[in-house]
Amino acid sequence: MAHTARRRGRPELPREIRLVNEAPIAMRLAPSEKERTQQYAAREGRSLGNFARRVYLKGLAQYEAEQAGAATSAA
Repeated sequence: MAHTARRRGRPELPREIRLVNEAPIAMRLAPSEKERTQQYAAREGRSLGNFARRVYLKGLAQYEAEQAGAATSAA
């Protein structure tokens, strides 16, 4: 897999952030949500899964920031 990434001109990912494809997580989307996701992924030249992961990671970071703020407010 790493040689494929290098052939495409992309750097090899560090071991700690390589993805595991053994147990994917299914996510249900409404048809309109899937269509919008496909449009954005195509616009960025990404696969649907790659785009969904990027959006998930951004949302996760926002969620964690909100949780940290809530914990600080509660303390």
